[in-house]
Amino acid sequence: MLVSIDTLRAERLGIYGNAADVSPNIDALARDAVVFDQALSVAPWTLPSHVSMFTGLDAVAHGVESPEDRIPTRAVTLAEHFAARGYRTAAWTAGGFVGPGWGLEDGFEVFDTNTPWVTADMGFSRYLSRALGWMRERGDEPWFAFLHSFDTHGPYDQSDPALLARFRARPVGESPLDHEFFRSTYTRYARSMGFDRYQQLGTALNDYDSGVAEADRAVGAIVAELRRSGRYDEALIVVLSDHGETFYDRGLRLGHGMQLYDCVLRVPLIVKLPRSAQAGTRVSSLVDLVDVAPTLLEVAGLPRDPRMQGSSLAAIARGERRSRSYSLSGTHSTATHALVYDGYKYIGDSAIPPQHSVRVHIQPETPPLLQKYVQGDEFPTLDEHGDEIVTHYPNAGDPLGYFEDLTFRECLFERASDPDERRNLAGERPAELERLRAAMASIFAASRAIHEQLESGVAQRELNEIELRQLRELGYAVGNEPDEAQRSEMDSQLAEARANPPRPPPGNDALVALDRRVHRVRLAQRAEGTLSAVELEELELCAAGVLDWLESTQDGRWALRALWRLLEIESLARAAGHELDTTELHRRLRRFVAPFLRKAAPQEAPVQAEEQR
Repeated sequence: MLVSIDTLRAERLGIYGNAADVSPNIDALARDAVVFDQALSVAPWTLPSHVSMFTGLDAVAHGVESPEDRIPTRAVTLAEHFAARGYRTAAWTAGGFVGPGWGLEDGFEVFDTNTPWVTADMGFSRYLSRALGWMRERGDEPWFAFLHSFDTHGPYDQSDPALLARFRARPVGESPLDHEFFRSTYTRYARSMGFDRYQQLGTALNDYDSGVAEADRAVGAIVAELRRSGRYDEALIVVLSDHGETFYDRGLRLGHGMQLYDCVLRVPLIVKLPRSAQAGTRVSSLVDLVDVAPTLLEVAGLPRDPRMQGSSLAAIARGERRSRSYSLSGTHSTATHALVYDGYKYIGDSAIPPQHSVRVHIQPETPPLLQKYVQGDEFPTLDEHGDEIVTHYPNAGDPLGYFEDLTFRECLFERASDPDERRNLAGERPAELERLRAAMASIFAASRAIHEQLESGVAQRELNEIELRQLRELGYAVGNEPDEAQRSEMDSQLAEARANPPRPPPGNDALVALDRRVHRVRLAQRAEGTLSAVELEELELCAAGVLDWLESTQDGRWALRALWRLLEIESLARAAGHELDTTELHRRLRRFVAPFLRKAAPQEAPVQAEEQR
């Protein structure tokens, strides 16, 4: 049995360090199982990850790297292997990218999915009673079942109301990442997913954990049914996720799909073997989702497809050597691949300019307070309902600071000394960088050769309007391919980004510290409806600090970022019935910001507006 809890970040399970009451059933199952502590996905999004689970191939080998790709007909899935040898096969999924049409349904006699799409039926609860009944009816027949849910996928407030209320009652402490939530208010992605309602990380995590608890409850029901039927002892149960979730670990957003850091690629992986063999074993060595299919076949005593790249996790738990010493991953949203190999992670150059990736997948908009000074560049796109819209955002100034959040240029991280992947060694260790480049090229070529063996001219997947709508409701940018004019713009943006790659501004730590101070005041104003004299003084100090920071950079590229922050500070004070005297600050700002205003829109300069107030 294979159980996939979509978008489940490993550390949100008790077995990986979360509170004991979040996932008691999965934690109990883990005590009878082997737990893999360094399991990685092959992609930070759903479709290629599940195809790798089903085929034992990485995403380059199976070729499903974008929403338009389908599993090659010559590739044999897990369900096809089991069905060919007399097993009964059934799948229950939450839909989305785990729906029919990509080939995941091949080999299943039952493929119960969320069609027509119902947002409220994203979890195990939609089908669990049917799945348990099917298992019960099988008697002593051999069977393979696959269960998938979106219980932990955004929006995070869709879980059982009682669970949601219980987790929302938990106290919320301050996090150094709380200030990031205000920035997301000005993105269509955050608003469409309901993330703009959060202003503290703890609040978002409480809602997220309620989804983890709901998924855990379903796993408990599955285990209980297997025990009741007397089949638990002989059962092979694999519980995992297709990818993790970023909670502003590396800026950008809540969510997944764009970055290749471990916060999005690391997944929980729990393998309960028949008769609970190797129970209690923790495996710290590298494994990934390509190892799942070989595991199920080996434990069932079935021959594996010789093209499978993975190793049996059961064999690894017994101490055998994994056949591959690497993990290859990639994402189509930035056209980037990453390689974990020999103690390092290498992330290659992006082939898509950061402006385009951010504009398509995040959809930042010029903050309203900034619009009176600069409208921004026009960007036609689609909203979550598929309707055409035009958004505006100042690419040159990037006031919200999203472009440098993306990994655009090569990165090299040493995994043992830098598990959070903060120190890019690409410029410091040229020999290691070249070695990882060469390893990436060789591994990529080998996987590509497998794909060429499997490829049989299968037509690309065409998404219908219902599928497009459900995928957009899950936060994916689909059906939004660039036209000829946009491609031309992308080419020029890519050339500019390669010449001048996005990077955080000088003294960014000081600016972040100011943002945190302002956000504390913002939270106080929301809670109390007013501001104390001390809090007003703090806003005045922060406003001056923003201009001090900008002047310390001596670089006008960051002027719109400073202007936006100053306007937000003024607005925060005004909402509490106070006016800050910022005339002198606007005078100091004018010489930096004026070039942006001349290029972007014939609006009055900030100092002029201040003088007319």
